[in-house]
Parts: sequence; C-alpha cells; structure tokens
Amino acid sequence: MQVNAMDQWPGQEAEPVLAPLGLSPTQERIYLTLLALGGEHTERLADLLDLPAQTAAAGLAHLAALGLVAGQDTATGGRYAAVAPDVAVAAVVMQRQAALLKVQSRIDALMHTYRSRADGAGPPAELIRSPDEIRECFVRLQRTARREVLAFTRLPFALALESNDTELEMLAHGVQYRAVYERAVLAQPGAREQLRGYLNAGEQARAATVLPGKFVIADRHLAMITVRSDQQEPVSSCLLIRTAGLVEALAALFEQVWDRSVPLQLHDETAPEDDTLATVGGDDLELLTLMLAGLPDKALASQLGLSVRTVHRRIRRLMSLTGCTTRMQLGWYAARAGLL
Repeated sequence: MQVNAMDQWPGQEAEPVLAPLGLSPTQERIYLTLLALGGEHTERLADLLDLPAQTAAAGLAHLAALGLVAGQDTATGGRYAAVAPDVAVAAVVMQRQAALLKVQSRIDALMHTYRSRADGAGPPAELIRSPDEIRECFVRLQRTARREVLAFTRLPFALALESNDTELEMLAHGVQYRAVYERAVLAQPGAREQLRGYLNAGEQARAATVLPGKFVIADRHLAMITVRSDQQEPVSSCLLIRTAGLVEALAALFEQVWDRSVPLQLHDETAPEDDTLATVGGDDLELLTLMLAGLPDKALASQLGLSVRTVHRRIRRLMSLTGCTTRMQLGWYAARAGLL
C-alpha cells in the first residue's frame, strides 16, 4: 500500500504545522506517519509514502537529530519510532526559542557592524525624493534608535500633521525623544492635541521662534535632513546622512538651540504651590507656554479654543496677579518662579 500526498493518517494536518521547527513538508509527513503507525522500517516507510529510499532515510536522520524520532538506520532498513510530541516537539520549540533569544541578544553588536560599514565604505548620504520614501525612511530611522531621537520640526510638512505612531511605540520601549518645534508649527490646526499626546507619552519638547533647519537624528549616528522646501509646496527631498562628523555637527546644533528654547508643558494641569499664584492653573500655564513660544494672540486663541478677547483678559489677570506691567515681565516672572 502506498500513501500519496492526498492521503491522511489519523491526526495528520491538512496544512504543514511543523515548518517553524525546521521541517520540510516531506519530513513532517514522515513524522506524522510514524505517530500514526507507532514505528516503521525505513524501506517500508518509503514505500508507504511513495518516497525514494534515500529521501526517506535523509528525512529520518534529520528528525532523529532534532529528537523527534528514535531508532537506527542499518543496511537492512532499521526501524524508527516517533517520540511523544509533548516531549519531543516541546523540546525543539524550547531550543528554537533559546536560539532566537541568542540572536536577539546580538542585535546591538550586529548594528555596530552595520553602522561601521555605513559610516565607512557606504555612501555618506542618500537622497530621498518621494513622500512615500520619506515616510518609510522616517519610520525606519526611528526604529534604529536604542537610546534617543532628536528632532527639529518646522513647516512645511511632506506629510499631513498626523500621529507619529512610531514615536509612541519607541517611547513605550524606553527610547527618549527630544523635539524643538518652530512657532509656526504650534499655530497649525490640531497641533495642540497632537503635542499633548506626545508629551503625555514622554516626549520632551521645546519651542523656538525660528529653526535653522528640519531634521531627525537617531542615537547620534544617523540623521535625516530636509534639503529643499518652500512655503507653497511640500518637502521634495531629504538626505539620509551616515557620516559621523556631519551627524555630530547636527546634534551639537540641536543642543545649542534646545538650551535657548522655551519648554513646552501642555500636559501640566497642576497649580503652583506658591500662595501668591495659588489660582494659577494648568490652563494658565499652557497659555504662558504658548505665549513665550512667540505665538500671536490670534494663534493663542485658536490653539486654546478661546476668543482673542478672552486671551487678553486672561493675560491681564496673570499680569495683575503677579504685579507685572508688560508681557516680557510676565514671562520673566514665570521663569523665575519655576512655572515653566
């Protein structure tokens, strides 16, 4: 009796299920057949499965090496039996898991080799043109980070102002994000809600009136920088920079601008403990943060969902509460009191 590919022994699956253990479809058929029969000689098994004797013998040898079958091949065709799945299959699964964990533990070393190649023999920069390529590169760059991502964010956007799910994912895995936003970005519709989501997830953010460029840096070894844009058209091209010296220069520029920028604390809903400022709440702190970032009153009103008249009234109230006569004094007072 022969068993072709369409025949099924009791318990045999219609689709291969043991391939993740390193078994070919033929090897899986051999193992499942031995499970059903309890055991069989090599030549008889080859005849049952309509396989060449050499193929059956090689399959049995592979299964024996994995511990899935037990027996001994001889010149006369030794007899093999399947080992119980709860022992054999579970053991192979554990071996595979251990091997994968070992590979995972080597990722940092592999990345070091990759970066050395990229910084040395590879091209120092790669031009990226289309929005789809820019999006893919932006996601890929963030996922290479193990410690931190630094970013200058300014208009125009190649992509719509939307949630950067990759950032939220990386923040959840312990990667630090620091971003400086140009004032015009903060005035965009929906910017306040997007920023609040990033800040609540752990991003550190600051605001600057004008930024000298737009870029993202991952672990100070890889950078993506906008090289051509204007206010009417979306970003048309970016450079992916691998040269260590250039990336370090961009990181140094980031630190200089970061130190001079205004912290953004849109998520802070607590009131200061100072008795004089006991009535200053989270909404007031948000107003102060955006005001010091340089947003005009109309943009302030839009971001906070208020009328311009209400913005003026709240600023006058804060000035009266702190004894300040100008907005500049109010900003100085807020910084000195540790409100921002």
